[in-house]
Amino acid sequence: MTTNAIAADEIDAVLTEWYEWSQAYEPALGHGRASASCRDFKISNQWMDYDDLSEVVDRQLRAATGEAVDPLIQTLSLAHRVAVMTAVRNFVAGAVVFRNPRSPATQDADYAEAKRLLRPGLVAKGLLG
Repeated sequence: MTTNAIAADEIDAVLTEWYEWSQAYEPALGHGRASASCRDFKISNQWMDYDDLSEVVDRQLRAATGEAVDPLIQTLSLAHRVAVMTAVRNFVAGAVVFRNPRSPATQDADYAEAKRLLRPGLVAKGLLG
């Protein structure tokens, strides 16, 4: 396996984490779900089992990755952003389900170019080795 193939797999994994983080966003509409006096209450982790703690850590890591990758994605051109979203949605689905509505003929080239453009920023943020 070449170094470029390994790098591509790493970038795909980081972009997949970013996508899953971005899809978990829920806007706060209407009234809050908690009283202002209890809003910042956090239960102690001492009662959590290893699975619960692991889930919390995974969520925090995904959030940190998403918050680091999102500004980089926003710097891409529209064609590159659409290519990234199309590719990553297919990774998450596990099959080619989604098609690029803007430029289906150049999807693979646009995605490869987007990854090339994102790589320096991902390395600078410590997300890639």
